[in-house]
Amino acid sequence: MAFAMRMNLNGSIVKANTFRNFYINGKRNGFEFDVQLAYYRGHYLSDIDLLEVWLDGEKMPQEAVTFELNGKEMPVYKLSYAVTEFWSQVCPARIRVIRKGGVEDGNHELDFRLMLRIPYMQIGPGHDFMPLDAGEKTIVTVKEQKEGETE
Repeated sequence: MAFAMRMNLNGSIVKANTFRNFYINGKRNGFEFDVQLAYYRGHYLSDIDLLEVWLDGEKMPQEAVTFELNGKEMPVYKLSYAVTEFWSQVCPARIRVIRKGGVEDGNHELDFRLMLRIPYMQIGPGHDFMPLDAGEKTIVTVKEQKEGETE
């Protein structure tokens, strides 16, 4: 892809302060974080062409990544079928990654890659549409709370 439009309306796409481990049956089994769409018009989830999560240079397996919006959680491969699910610019989505042991305390480089197509901006004769780079690379910090500790 030679060209992609880029907008950053929110200051940040990845909401770093939401990055945390999640637990299943008392054990760390992955991590999650919120993202906000960086496009003023919103998008249908079926317009997502690429969604990848990289942590400290390691690509997370696609089958381990889910996308949650409006209380509906789905694996990445199902996004192309979500033709009626609309993602508003003001509504954050939650990304979850199943990863045994979660993420250790400390700073980590999170690379959230998100490419959408803008269906009303045709840019070529072969029904190509304007790509929108809506991803972000940032540093996130994990600090597990000890039992009984409050923020």
